[in-house]
Amino acid sequence: MSEGPVFVGIGTPQANPTVELEFRRMLHEPVSTQVTRLTSRADTPSQRLREYLLQLPAALASYDTLPLSAFAFACTGSSYLLGADAESQLLDHLEQEKGFAVITATQAIARELRIRKVRNLSIFAPYPEDLCASAVEYWTGLGYEVMASGRIPIGQDTRAIYELTDPQVEQALARFDHGNPDVLLLSGTGMPTITALQHARFPTISSNLCLAAEVMRRLGRWPADQPASVTALLENKKDQASA
Repeated sequence: MSEGPVFVGIGTPQANPTVELEFRRMLHEPVSTQVTRLTSRADTPSQRLREYLLQLPAALASYDTLPLSAFAFACTGSSYLLGADAESQLLDHLEQEKGFAVITATQAIARELRIRKVRNLSIFAPYPEDLCASAVEYWTGLGYEVMASGRIPIGQDTRAIYELTDPQVEQALARFDHGNPDVLLLSGTGMPTITALQHARFPTISSNLCLAAEVMRRLGRWPADQPASVTALLENKKDQASA
């Protein structure tokens, strides 16, 4: 008797095309991803990002009676701006109310850093300068030393992230002096990172990789103490397709 689908909700920023593409490649069957759009009419990117997370209860309500096993909030910048304490309080409340795991990208990254016993990291992101500063503040506030912070200049509107291509990311990353940290974090769910992760010659993780792996951990389909690996996730997906 075949196993039925496991429904996992994914919240992605309203114009973000990357999350669905990358999660489709990394999540294993029988996981069935059900995407809802995080929306905001705010004029500024910072307020828009904040509203994505503050309006998370409405995003979850959009699933009505669909029996979700987990929900992945696929926007890293929102957590950087809201802060770890407010984020944790919101998620704890929603998990108690809904009865399933509600995971943000930053929570998933933090879990990955603990598994890898990371003490310091460098951050590479396609963010405006103020959001990069918030990212550094977020991780230093959790006790990590940030060795270096680099970015792809996109202007002030974070929607420009969604126009980036794999070659642009790899070329910009090649110019970044990361300072030889324990791990390099490619932050931002809208930035395509699978190709960069596959070609990385240094311990490297991304928002989408960590979030996909943490979803699988919460579902009991990835070892709790095993680091995320884009190669392993993609190979497992390939093995299922050929089975």
